[in-house]
Amino acid sequence: MKLIFFVKDDCGACKNAKEKVDFFLEKWGAERTVDVETISLSTSDGLVEAAMRAVAEIPTIILEDQEQEVARWMKKAPTSDDLRTKLGV
Repeated sequence: MKLIFFVKDDCGACKNAKEKVDFFLEKWGAERTVDVETISLSTSDGLVEAAMRAVAEIPTIILEDQEQEVARWMKKAPTSDDLRTKLGV
């Protein structure tokens, strides 16, 4: 499984969402089994990646399993229950 965070460098909501998800991954012991990637929309490469994945809001968090999108959260972090269910932990 892989979580991809689309953020902007000056986005407080992005930072909060990332911290929340990181907290739960650590709490559940999933930080070793879930890859986390952060893509900054403050860069041209990040903007290209966001366009290819139809990301229009920040923060956006995409959960992939074997490179297939299984969940997407926009403008906020997922609830702990929703994230835990989707991760199967």
